[in-house]
Amino acid sequence: MGARLFVITAAGALSLASAAAAAGPVWSEAPTYADAAAVYPAKARAEHVGGSAVMSCTVTLNGHLSDCASIAASPPGMGFDDAAHRLMPKLRAEMGGGVRSGSEVRFTIAFTPEMADAKPALENDITWAALPAISDFQASFPKSENGVNHVRVVMDCSVGSGGTLSGCGVESEEPAGQGYGAGALALAPKIRVGLLTADGVPTVGARVRVPIRYELTPQAQADASAKPKS
Repeated sequence: MGARLFVITAAGALSLASAAAAAGPVWSEAPTYADAAAVYPAKARAEHVGGSAVMSCTVTLNGHLSDCASIAASPPGMGFDDAAHRLMPKLRAEMGGGVRSGSEVRFTIAFTPEMADAKPALENDITWAALPAISDFQASFPKSENGVNHVRVVMDCSVGSGGTLSGCGVESEEPAGQGYGAGALALAPKIRVGLLTADGVPTVGARVRVPIRYELTPQAQADASAKPKS
């Protein structure tokens, strides 16, 4: 069989050719899920409200941040701007591109009601810092001609230091019992998530769902498609 292989985020398909680029800086250091929970605004926690703050900071020579200020908070008056400001010392941006010493960066820090409840499960849009190569998928994929054309596996994993995945288990596997879940688990060490989600929620210390989909075509069909047309 030939295979077209994709990792799927909650928002849609992400090609394995490259990791998704998150809006704003790429972070080499960031607060953990527990760090954000520890500064969760008391009023928002009591009312079980999530929120976020848009921050503006100056990048220092080593990628840390200075002169940070909140541009906007949502919902206003709930203390998310102050909470986000307390997390700024834990952020460090990767230098390069438009991020250099003295440049201004704008980004969002977000807080979820689940965080207030100390439930480390993220359903937000995960960004991918590293993904397996096509050859990794081919090596882990069960070698059988079983007529299956569509495979979907969802892993549930903990996010560790640097965005690495650990403690992964198979949440669902379609079709089941044919080795696709085990193949997906073998790929987990090669997957790394961004330290913040696309909307600014810290990921380290949280649990995330990693859906993987294989779209398969019979080898004869793949070979025919690869032949040059006369």
